[in-house]
Amino acid sequence: MRTILIDDEPIALDLLGFMLSSYEDIDIVGSYTKPIEALKEIKKIQPNVIFLDIEMGEINGLELAELFMKELDTVEIVFITAYSEYAVDAFEINAIDYLLKPIQEKRLNKTIERLKDKTKEEYGINISDNRLKVNGFGSFEVLDSMDKPLIWRTQKAKELFAYLWNKRERAVSKMLIMETIFPDRDLDKATTLLHTTIYQLRKNLEKLGYLNGITYFNDCYQLEVPIKSDVQELNQVLNLKNHNEKEIEKILKIYKGDFLEEEGYHWAMEFQQTYKDTVSNVLEKYAMSQLEYGKLTPILKICLDKVHKMDSFNEKVAKMMIHYYGKQSNRISLEAFFNDYVESLREEMGLRPMKSTVDLYRRYMEKI
Repeated sequence: MRTILIDDEPIALDLLGFMLSSYEDIDIVGSYTKPIEALKEIKKIQPNVIFLDIEMGEINGLELAELFMKELDTVEIVFITAYSEYAVDAFEINAIDYLLKPIQEKRLNKTIERLKDKTKEEYGINISDNRLKVNGFGSFEVLDSMDKPLIWRTQKAKELFAYLWNKRERAVSKMLIMETIFPDRDLDKATTLLHTTIYQLRKNLEKLGYLNGITYFNDCYQLEVPIKSDVQELNQVLNLKNHNEKEIEKILKIYKGDFLEEEGYHWAMEFQQTYKDTVSNVLEKYAMSQLEYGKLTPILKICLDKVHKMDSFNEKVAKMMIHYYGKQSNRISLEAFFNDYVESLREEMGLRPMKSTVDLYRRYMEKI
């Protein structure tokens, strides 16, 4: 469900967005602290649902809801307020629900269920069934609701889709797109190629039922398609403060390779490094804690293999591998790992291991 959020308090708006981000059926396509801006853009965005604060200085949310409903007949309104006395007025406007601040997760769950039920009543479908599925780690793949991969007319069409998707529902200027996707073409040629590629993408999306899959306004393009992605799933796990074994398994399952690794897009390199560093840090932290407690589980070995593959010259990871084999008194594996590490370090980097790493290895070898 295409959803916009309106609250004149930025903190409250961010909190609501965070809570709603965990629901697969909710696709947040706009957040506003200024209600009049939302009203101006409502027809362009075409939301299915509006989460709307009632107490706003610029305009009362109840009045604003009526204006929204005049613009879009089928839009559903969920009111949010700290005061219960507005409840009667809210339901007279035909709001689907009314939430009191601070919003409780259990109560929000009921609201989402009501919205899903309403969608089924009106359209006879579950809106989440018509989302595209995007896999961005390792190879880039886009699947339709039947899990069939999209066929790209050109490689530039594929790259442009990936670029717009990576912007996460943000509009991107026409000039920036041309500089990024067609950097080696003059302005006239780049403009022609962009228009042709946009046309191809729109036709592709129209065949899947997305009639306004790419919108154009203020000299900008924006992808307007409901999407479920492995990037979204990974972000949700990485944003947790602590990670248990189940969550580490999920990270290892999702992170099959670097972000858009096989595509070679130059604009993706910054994002590749960010995800690589974040995932590596989480896995290293987990591995270190498991080694400290002596929990030499199979998932720990998979975790260590992963971070070592991601950065095979990381001295800290090498030491953790030595600890892992040493604590198991696995002399053969310990010796094999250390010799491979020393050889790779010498051949690729022209370096030797740190003295502390060599000493750690020798201590374990003497004990075994």
